[in-house]
Amino acid sequence: MKKRLLVILLCVSSFHYAQVGINTTNPQGVFHIDGSKDNPTTGVPSVVQQSNDFSVIGSSGLGTGTITVGIGTTAPTQSLDIANGNLRIRNINNSVGISSDKLLVADPNGIIKVAGGDSFSASDSGNRMLNAVGGIDMNAANDWNDNEFTTLKLDESYDPQNAYDPTTGVYTVPKDGLYFLYGVCGFTTPGSGSGTFDGTSGDAFTALYVDTGRVATTNTVIHRGNKNPSVTMPPNSNLYFLTSNATIWLKVGQKVSLQFLTYGTNNMVGNLSDLKISRISSRLIINKLL
Repeated sequence: MKKRLLVILLCVSSFHYAQVGINTTNPQGVFHIDGSKDNPTTGVPSVVQQSNDFSVIGSSGLGTGTITVGIGTTAPTQSLDIANGNLRIRNINNSVGISSDKLLVADPNGIIKVAGGDSFSASDSGNRMLNAVGGIDMNAANDWNDNEFTTLKLDESYDPQNAYDPTTGVYTVPKDGLYFLYGVCGFTTPGSGSGTFDGTSGDAFTALYVDTGRVATTNTVIHRGNKNPSVTMPPNSNLYFLTSNATIWLKVGQKVSLQFLTYGTNNMVGNLSDLKISRISSRLIINKLL
């Protein structure tokens, strides 16, 4: 009876600490499937040999033990570690999200995490990537052509990544992420003179470009003649703020620019030199959200 009990205990003990292998006599964890049956009988399988494996790795320790599952790897470092490939959920629930839901992102090592980032910054700090504003006024007689988008070149006010070139007006994205783009173009006409107000007009546009494509556009009508003169800045002039904004995922190396266009420019003013862009009233702001 004692001998039988001893054998049973030894068997239970052996089973408790056994490593189970399917298609392999050399399991690398508590449970290991060699999908293509190509692993060596001794030693650690190569990266290529592991690519078709499924493994469960356990670490012992009273109250501190862990279990990790590897797909395509026999050395998982996370609770679920997929060496290569995509994660798919079929028939995912279509419930509408709520405000407490969290956005997941992958870090450069492929580890899924809750998205971080600073709170939205309304000043030159935190997640602000660019604040470009200012420069010498431009006028339609010398600085742009009718019905042709032109990049607005502004001075650098805040550019911690040194990603904006004021000589071209182009911001080169320094890293992948979700960005908020905000562009303002300030058109001005004289508060009086430069033609008679008779309904003659043209269209002014402001647009945000990513590479060669527009991602946001705003327009307004500018009438020739005397209209609501401003007493602020610039003095005794009409100031038209055209703003465009976009929230968009951008990749490293993509180009962002603020551009403008006037169509029917001759109809806006009696003299083209009277239609100006106030660069001190214009700006390009970029914040990185994620």
